[in-house]
Amino acid sequence: MVLGLSGGQLFGAAMLLGGAVVLLASARYVWRASAVVRASTVDSLAGVDPGSLVRLSGTAEQGDDETLTAPFSGSESLVLRYAVEERRLSPYLLPWFVTIHERAGSVPFRLRTPESVVDVTEPTRTVTLRADRVATVALHETPPERIERFERRTDALPSTTVWHARQFGIGPVLDALSLGTRRYTEARATPDEDVTVVGRVTEAGGVDPLVVSDRSPASTLRRMAGTSLVGLAIGAFVVALGAVLFVG
Repeated sequence: MVLGLSGGQLFGAAMLLGGAVVLLASARYVWRASAVVRASTVDSLAGVDPGSLVRLSGTAEQGDDETLTAPFSGSESLVLRYAVEERRLSPYLLPWFVTIHERAGSVPFRLRTPESVVDVTEPTRTVTLRADRVATVALHETPPERIERFERRTDALPSTTVWHARQFGIGPVLDALSLGTRRYTEARATPDEDVTVVGRVTEAGGVDPLVVSDRSPASTLRRMAGTSLVGLAIGAFVVALGAVLFVG
């Protein structure tokens, strides 16, 4: 015994601590993501205090800044998230696509609502736009020129991984599972597209965006907080089990 506690109680205390950490971290992110439903829906910032959390929907228009060029499609974008996924074996030995490279960004733009034009002034923190699969490239295929150039110039993206290797005797099996195949996706808001912006009103009368989305508030919340909701459930279960063991 340690400090008068049995082995089972010590294990329960460790589970309580670990579960509490998971629970608090997940709850913090869920609360942050819930801004999309907590925000006040407005069409104009007239009379809205700086710092207020608002949700505006309208048409995205180019501001004074140049647009972003999407790396795979070449589309001119105001808001952009792109990702490279690679087909690998999961821990359960089932093939799935794993994100191996992802970036997001935006430029300041204007949002035309039914009542006003609002400046979206800062880079957005989260992009939950519907993704477009630009290309899927199997291991032995040559990617489109634009994608090939992107991979060549991006140091953070390995050109080959262990899933590209074909060991003697098992190569046909790996090929049949399409391991090493890569998918290239872009989620983007281009000029004249309808989007929803959630953010805080700035002193200058614009919006500092937390989220740019093309989904409903509830769908955006599920998209942002899905993993954390699972973390909440796991954390709560571990805390409950740890409490039972600790009380003994």
